[in-house]
Order: sequence, then structure tokens, then C-alpha cells
Amino acid sequence: MDIAKKELVVNLCLLSLVLSILNGALVVNINHSLVSDTPYVSGPGDFVVFVFFFLILYGFHAVVSFLQFAIAAFARRSLTRLAAFNTAGLALVGAIYVYIQDVTVLFLFSSLGIFSLVTAVINRK
Repeated sequence: MDIAKKELVVNLCLLSLVLSILNGALVVNINHSLVSDTPYVSGPGDFVVFVFFFLILYGFHAVVSFLQFAIAAFARRSLTRLAAFNTAGLALVGAIYVYIQDVTVLFLFSSLGIFSLVTAVINRK
């Protein structure tokens, strides 16, 4: 369980922060329906939109980190654990996509892949 705690700390403090910054910047720079209807997208309002999406994305990444920690408590084998995590993550991103109906949400699939890659690196023997 010490490895799972180490993963949780790395995921919450480092990985979630970096992914949220990158995805937030991506959302602000892409012209799509989530921000195109707002009158303050250009100019100094970009920072406000970035902070808004950063906080939302950091919350998503925190949920994914805790989901991965919870799955680590039940699945001991790394392959089973990765399969269960990715299945739950795909369901979560799919539910968000159905609710928001924007293709940009599908960029969150890359976050699942990065979380899985970090898990594989930390758990290698």
C-alpha cells in the first residue's frame, strides 16, 4: 500500500498540476463551444478563463487520482489494476462527454494514458 500512497502523492501534487495547466492552456487556445460564446475570451479575460478551466481540470485529475488509489486497494496485480482504472476512467470521460457534448473533452483520454504510464513506471520491478 506504500506504493499506492506514493502514487497518490505524485499524482495529486505533480501530475495533476502539470496536466491541468497544459489542458487549461489548450482549452483557452482552442476556439470551441465551451468558451467561444463568452465576450471576455480575448484580451485579459484569457487568464480568467484559464483559471476557471484549470480549477475544473484539477478537480477532474484529483478524482482520477483518488479513483486510481481506490482501485489499487482492491486489485493487487498491475495489469488488472490498469485495466480496471482505464475502464473506470473511460466511463468517467464518456459520462462527461455525454453531459457537455463537446469534442474537446476527449483530450482527457490522454490524461488517463499518462496516469497509466506513471503507474507502470512506479510499479515496475
